[in-house]
Amino acid sequence: MPTLRSLLCVCLVGSLACGDDDTSPPVDAGPGEDVVVEEDGGRPGLCMPQGIRWNASRVDTIVGTTRFVRLSLIRDLCDDAVLSVSASVDGIVTVVDTVTIPAGESRAELDVTGAMVGDTVLTATFVDLPGTPDETVFTDDIDVTVFEETVPACEGAEATGMLTYDGELRFNSTVVGLSLPEGAQRDDEYHVDEFMASVGCAPDQVPDGFSALGPAIAFGPAHSRFSRELPLTIPVNVGLLPENVYRGQVRMSYTGPGVSEPRLVPVASPDFETNPGFVTFFAPRLGTYQAVVAPPVTREREFSYRGIMGVSMGSGGAGLIGAHNVDRFDFIGPLGGPVDWISLMHYIRTYHLGGFCTEAEYVADMMLDEEDRVCGEARVDRTPPTDQLFEVQQDFEHWFYEDEQRGHGGTFDRDEYIRIFRDLAMMFGNPNTTAVSDPTGPNVLPPGIPDSDRMREDADRCANPVVIESGYFDDEYNPEGTHPVITFCDGGELRDETGDRDIGVWAPEGNTRPIEVALAVDRNNNGIRDRGEPVIRAGREDFEDCGLDQLCNPDEAGFDAVTNPDPAGDDYDFQYNPNGTEGNWMRDFTGPPVGECASPNPSPAPGVGERFTDNGLDGVPGTDQLDAGGYDSGEGDGCWTLSRGLAHMFANNPRGFVLEAEPEVLQNVDFFSDGGIRDLFNFATNQNHLAGAFSARGLPLNLYNSHAALRYDGQFEDADFSYTGIDWRETGKFVQIRYGNVDAAEGRVIQGDGQHVGTPTQIINRLLSVLGWMSQRWPGGDRRYVQDRICSEPSEVCPQPNQFAFEFTAPSTGRTGPVAVVLPPGYNRPEYADVDYPVVYLLHGYGQDPEDLVSIGIVIWNFMISRTIAEAERLQKMIFVFPDGRCRNGECVKGTFYTDAPEGTPDGAQMETFMLDLMDHMDANYRTRDSETHTVIE
Repeated sequence: MPTLRSLLCVCLVGSLACGDDDTSPPVDAGPGEDVVVEEDGGRPGLCMPQGIRWNASRVDTIVGTTRFVRLSLIRDLCDDAVLSVSASVDGIVTVVDTVTIPAGESRAELDVTGAMVGDTVLTATFVDLPGTPDETVFTDDIDVTVFEETVPACEGAEATGMLTYDGELRFNSTVVGLSLPEGAQRDDEYHVDEFMASVGCAPDQVPDGFSALGPAIAFGPAHSRFSRELPLTIPVNVGLLPENVYRGQVRMSYTGPGVSEPRLVPVASPDFETNPGFVTFFAPRLGTYQAVVAPPVTREREFSYRGIMGVSMGSGGAGLIGAHNVDRFDFIGPLGGPVDWISLMHYIRTYHLGGFCTEAEYVADMMLDEEDRVCGEARVDRTPPTDQLFEVQQDFEHWFYEDEQRGHGGTFDRDEYIRIFRDLAMMFGNPNTTAVSDPTGPNVLPPGIPDSDRMREDADRCANPVVIESGYFDDEYNPEGTHPVITFCDGGELRDETGDRDIGVWAPEGNTRPIEVALAVDRNNNGIRDRGEPVIRAGREDFEDCGLDQLCNPDEAGFDAVTNPDPAGDDYDFQYNPNGTEGNWMRDFTGPPVGECASPNPSPAPGVGERFTDNGLDGVPGTDQLDAGGYDSGEGDGCWTLSRGLAHMFANNPRGFVLEAEPEVLQNVDFFSDGGIRDLFNFATNQNHLAGAFSARGLPLNLYNSHAALRYDGQFEDADFSYTGIDWRETGKFVQIRYGNVDAAEGRVIQGDGQHVGTPTQIINRLLSVLGWMSQRWPGGDRRYVQDRICSEPSEVCPQPNQFAFEFTAPSTGRTGPVAVVLPPGYNRPEYADVDYPVVYLLHGYGQDPEDLVSIGIVIWNFMISRTIAEAERLQKMIFVFPDGRCRNGECVKGTFYTDAPEGTPDGAQMETFMLDLMDHMDANYRTRDSETHTVIE
């Protein structure tokens, strides 16, 4: 999975603000160099104030409750700054009249306590050079409402009406209700028909341990589910939030068809500011919603001062290593990569390898006249419609790629896909079809193909495929075992008359890359895979994904496909039912773990396990097993059999680690992920499932549709985001951002909106948001300005390099690979000799090297000392480490995915072990910060 690649480096290094906004500071002259610009009166330009600001546009409270607000300088001053605070209406709140921000600091915390119900505006004022001709006055306002100490009531008759495009249905002439965006009439996967809707009062549904912030509001038809999220508005009295509780801690209690007991569900992009007293959020289901909150919890938390993040393939590595070692990291930040192997393997099996006629369909097709036959190609309409937000339907011969759009981060053609599939097989074992009888042997090629075939030249493998003439069975495409199966090559793509490729679309010419992980059924017996000839997918025995009640929805009492599609309430949904077992693409059972035997239980026995067909990986009963000279394995053994590669993936799945971790361990880790809604790898969807695992553990997941939505003010455009303008106390511990606008204009889509790396502005926002989040949530930290410069070679002005690379050999395995390091400003200065630093490990993408991301570290370096960023909003000084994730010495083709390859993998790299050894090396040789325990309020 390629990554931000050169686009990010060029964007960040060549132009520190290459988007629509200026979220990045200009470099003064060179990294760390002071530029003193003399202004009128000889005053240094860097001492000139740029303004002041509150941390939010409004604050809500009740009588007697205190809110903590911040006043900040936009740029540090060289002297103390004295700010005055006045109220437009006296007596509403109590607050100090003046506050001093000392020189060298840039922020002050103020207590605002409700004194009387009403509204007022607090104005902060700073006068620079008072009484002189250069006197300048800076002001900023914050709206304050002191509410009644009551939960808003819901009264009135239900409102009903036809919800039309760009229309809304409101309840009792208030803003409570829902609307249907104009974009919903589009003719694609985000289309929603106009419908008859209702809005009305509902009984309270407050879970134990929570209190209501508003009434329950029912949106109907309650069974409605959409292919896009719709905006819903309900009453909320944010003033009722307990002290030390923020808007990001407001939860939504939900009930609806399939959810009879109130359940806390994450909703997207809540806006508390556009209509004070109400909250608008986005959700793909109707039903009943009520805003609730839990009291704050004060506890002791140990901080390791280590964070791990990654992009694309590195995102998968950050998710895997971070979730597997939550005791070693405070923050896990996977950005746009494969973090849930269960959903990804289901997707690849269903769509990347799908779209072919079954053998029965093929036989029937051959009975037709030639011009009426339809099995001569793979087609997307033979794959099931997707039921996941932002997921794209495709088939084997039409892999999804938007040729005219930017923001992909690379040209991901079929050749690149095949490299990725081959590397997955090398690093995890073949997840599609592979022998299980030899647990120590090579685990890459399908059964019947000698491992020596991988050693042949590609041209030879393509010209002379291995052919198994008969006896290789497959329940879908070769149930009688009469068709030959063959190794085959791919990589050719359709071209127009000018030679331009239709990227992702298969063509019979130019197939020069062995696909390795699968075999094709040679229906016409000509020795090559022709258009429409199917690719075998046999990584697991078939099972009924019906949940632990062993009843699929149509067999559950009360089922109705429209109004009650999930009577038992056991359907998996990352947002509404993350613990659901029906339709979660995994065989669930309350017996031994994956890989060990579990009874097939042919008769219904609730709570035991989902039924499976014990016919082996080929799905055909009575076929010869590997130890008897056949090609099947697992038949009749009473076990649900997986290929070794798939079993290894599932055993190393980040979502699985989160679901199984001890609760007290998960409390000590924060999680921040993202994914583009148009990502050609569907990573917004994939990331949802790892994020949902935290929700499954009862942890508060916050969803945001854009980085700007982190402000809770209804502004969702990329240009409205600046990481320095976010109060990171509010965003929550468990964050998932889906970037990209569903209804973006065509020009914006062409620029890469929501793609794998996104538009230039989205690229910057993605990187700086996770770093700003880490920096502000780590206690303490050094943000002092220091005059320093970055260098990779010793010189008179820089005697000790602070940006360098070295070859690291892991003591546990002997594996050697390059590592790049960027030390923070001042690290080598004598006055900083006793300062220790947090460490962030940033994992690169597919096909990259560690030094490819060093440019990012250099840019981040400037954000730690830039004089154009106020001290409190600078990134605190951190050590950045860029570990190796590339294939070395025959380990694989281009990318290791940062996992420990299973036993028996030829030259199998042990990359998680490599990473943990590297962490020990950094702690032993650099001034990394020791663990500390701090009191936190959550």
